[in-house]
Formats: sequence, C-alpha cells, structure tokens
Amino acid sequence: MIIWKNADIGCDSVKIGIIGGGAVGLLCAYYLSSRHQVTVITRRTEQADAINSGGIRLLKDGIECTAACRAQTGLTSGFDLLIAAVKQHQLSAVLRDLETIKGTNVLFLQNGMGHIHDIKDWHTDHSLYAGTVEHGAKKISDHAVEHTGAGAVRWSVFSASRPETLKSIFSGMHRDFPVYDENDWYRLLTGKLIINVCINPLTALLRVKNGELVTNDAYKKYMRNVFEEAETILGLADREKAWNKVCEVCRLTEKNHSSMLVDIMAGRRTEADAIIGYLVKEAESRGLPAVHLPFLHRSIKALERN
Repeated sequence: MIIWKNADIGCDSVKIGIIGGGAVGLLCAYYLSSRHQVTVITRRTEQADAINSGGIRLLKDGIECTAACRAQTGLTSGFDLLIAAVKQHQLSAVLRDLETIKGTNVLFLQNGMGHIHDIKDWHTDHSLYAGTVEHGAKKISDHAVEHTGAGAVRWSVFSASRPETLKSIFSGMHRDFPVYDENDWYRLLTGKLIINVCINPLTALLRVKNGELVTNDAYKKYMRNVFEEAETILGLADREKAWNKVCEVCRLTEKNHSSMLVDIMAGRRTEADAIIGYLVKEAESRGLPAVHLPFLHRSIKALERN
C-alpha cells in the first residue's frame, strides 16, 4: 500500500474543500491531496470519521493507494477553493450554506446544466467556475473509491475576478488526474451535455449498455432524433463533429451501464432534471420545438417514482 503523507505537500499548497463525499468528491480529494491541504465536507458524521481515521483509499488497475485527508460535516470559511461535487438536486442546500461564508473561489462539477439555472442570477461575493469531469469513478465505501476510467477535469470561468488562482492551484497535477482550463464555459458544458442527453436517458429507458445505441439501428435512429432536438436548443457550432463524438463515446464505453441506468436499477434519484430538464426548460422559454426530450424526461421521472 502506498501512502501519501501530508509531509509531501509543498509550501505552495492551499486549502481546498470538497463539498460532497460521493465518487467524484472522493476521487478529487484523493488526487488533490497530493499537493494541497484537502478537507472533504460531508453530510454524515460517519463518513467524516471514516475519512479522518483511514484517509481516502483509491483502487486503480488492481493497485490500492491511500491519501491522508481531512473531513468535516459543516461548511466553514477559510478555504482558498471550494469544489461542489454534489448532484444537481442537492445543490440548493449547498448554495444556502455558501451564502453563510466569506467570498472565495467555488468550482461547480455537476453533470448536465441544470445548475446553470441556479447560479446564473445568484448574487454572491464568490468567484464562480463551471467544470466537467471525464473520469470514471465508483464509490466503494465511505472513504474508498475506484478509478475506473482515465479522463480529465476541465474548468472555465463562469463569474470570477481571479481565475489565475485556479490556474496556480491546478498546475502540476498528478499525471493520472490532469486539469485543464477552457475559455468558454458554455461550449465546455454543452459539449458534455449533448453526450449525456443522447446516451443516459435512452440506456436507462431501454435497459441496455451504451454500445447497443450504435449497434442497434432502431436505437441509433432514435438517438439521432434526440441529438437533433438537443443540438437545435444548444446551438452547437459543429453538428456532425458533435454527433460523431456521441457515437465514439458509445463505442468506447460499449460494455458500460450509464450512470442514469445504474441509478434506476439501484432505486436512486437520477440526474434527469440536470441533464434533460435543462434542455426542456430552455426549449419552453425560447419557444423551440421539443417532442423527444419531454417524453424522455417524463419517462425517467416515472421510473424514479416506480
């Protein structure tokens, strides 16, 4: 077992708070703690105690490592960066907590774009950033996570006055956890949203693995219908490039179950509101035609209730 001790943290380290102890939160905390002082902010005392006593365990390619990390159950001031790694439907409580602390840098790492409706008119002293996570991660226990797929974290300024702070914090990250800054938050988020909205709801509704959306002609045709409806709403710059990327992701993850399907099978609330709901609201507010997306949204919400 390899242990990263706090003694390895350099003098240029900063204090980072990870809001959320799910798979993404634990993954970020593990890698960021190699260079910075990281605290996981959880809802449950049991999880905070587990992290404080045993650190965060990471399993990757059959190798297990442990990183020393702190945890607490309440949000406090004093962090140079806060990373909101909760699901979109949990974000309203986080925003209320953020209003009680001094202004700092806040990076939102939610799937979909439903949270944009929550923060675009939010009057706050915080500098806000939006990001995406391309890694595959699976939570094993309260303080253990499996890194199931290599990717990257990408972020962009949403409403900020000091983006150079984030650039400094994320410089020289671990080779297995690269972090890139992008110029356009809308282009960054829509690039991932178009993939999620084409794959997640259809696999959840049809109960199939990702690859079947491109190997089954009927499924692929319906996915194209969903794509064209979403693409019109988002106004993507290169339609065919985006469609090819959707198909490529289906092929690269052909044996995977989408996160939405996993949530449905586990009886958990999905991220349908964040992924599909955002597009449905945008279509309604702008008077754009949408048939497939409202159907998928209602269908997934019905499966949640069942």
